[in-house]
Amino acid sequence: MMKHTGKIFSFTFLQHVRGKGYRSATVIVTLLCFLLPAVIMPAIQYFGGKDTYQSRVQSIYVADLDAEHEADYELLNKLDKEQFCNLSYTETDSVEEAVRLAAQDGYGLALVVEKQGAYRINVLLPEESELTKDDARAYEKFVEDNFRSILAQKSGLNMIQMTELTKPVEISYREYSKSAAPGMAEESDEFAAAKKIFSAVLPYLNIMILYFMVLAYGQGTANSAIMEKTSKLMDLFLVSVKPQEMLLGKVLAITASGILQLFCWIGGLVGGFAVGTYFTKLIDPQTDMALIQLFEAFGELSGMFTLHGSLLALLMLAAGLLLYCSLASVGGAMAGKPEDLSNTNSIFVLVLIASFFATMYSGGISADTPWLTTNSWQMWVPFTAILIMPTKMILGSVTLAEGLLSTAIVIAAAVVITMAAGRLYRMMSLYKGNPPGPAQILKLIKQSKQE
Repeated sequence: MMKHTGKIFSFTFLQHVRGKGYRSATVIVTLLCFLLPAVIMPAIQYFGGKDTYQSRVQSIYVADLDAEHEADYELLNKLDKEQFCNLSYTETDSVEEAVRLAAQDGYGLALVVEKQGAYRINVLLPEESELTKDDARAYEKFVEDNFRSILAQKSGLNMIQMTELTKPVEISYREYSKSAAPGMAEESDEFAAAKKIFSAVLPYLNIMILYFMVLAYGQGTANSAIMEKTSKLMDLFLVSVKPQEMLLGKVLAITASGILQLFCWIGGLVGGFAVGTYFTKLIDPQTDMALIQLFEAFGELSGMFTLHGSLLALLMLAAGLLLYCSLASVGGAMAGKPEDLSNTNSIFVLVLIASFFATMYSGGISADTPWLTTNSWQMWVPFTAILIMPTKMILGSVTLAEGLLSTAIVIAAAVVITMAAGRLYRMMSLYKGNPPGPAQILKLIKQSKQE
């Protein structure tokens, strides 16, 4: 019964991808996605480089007003290997003396330490100094980061004890298991914290991507469905091709072309960041660029994702686009002329927004929500499943069988909606007047079934 679907699919797909607008948008955006990160990242590293600031501070005149506890400030020279490692520290009796000596030095600063319940530190820059505010701020930041070593010295600790205090502490969460060896604990999921973050962020990212794809390709599906009406070829098509065949072929073709275009853009973006990272590291192997550090952090989390889960999530995203393109075909079947599309096309946008709020307010937007709960209906209702299932599939919150079943339900719903759009298309072929409302649409579909 659907023997012409393949021919309509291939014809529509080729016509769409050969279009000048489609090719231009695909090539230009892909090149931009590739070139922008590939050029900008190395350029930032090359022209920005490392911080070229060199401190000109040579002497520090200390006015330690804490008479109860003494400290040797020469210790600070051992805490920095670049800027502040060879400074001379001179003890003074008052703030005025420290400022005067710093002013006479020309390249000195006054360091004032007070104890008023808590310690208060001030770095003073004399007016007559050869130093700048940047020099004073840089040393102020250095003292702020390392003053705890001075406090440890004031408390009377020796170097061994101070070393113990500064050792890093690693804390991890583990679950005890009776089956584990005595004195041992069963290690929990090492990606638990990262999964919690991704489960909160990825659903919204998925919704955003799907929303823009629906807006971009839903309109194209509706325009393609109405094309025969505007070109006076509808009568010929209704005789030679079933409306269901025609619309299903068109919906599949528009969806496939949209997915192809999206993958080209994503491929360009991934390639651009990969090339940009490569050349940035060639310029400076020790680069501390935040974007590269983020990529490296994602690389450490790669074990959190499975290949079949990622592929299944992409399949569900494609099925979601197919579902909403099938809804757009309903809008095209209802419209009698292009001017009517502005009213009929709102159906798939309203359904998407309603599905989002239904999912969010029922508490199922997070991927942490177990499937066997009162919110499990969201996984089996097509319009909500496409919003939450991709994230659950990527993070492994559902089994492969559950993911495949949910995807199959979405695809089946898209086919059913397209078949209904085909019936509506045939019933609307002789319809005159404004586009019908929802009640009239259901009535027309029922009449078509009876015939």
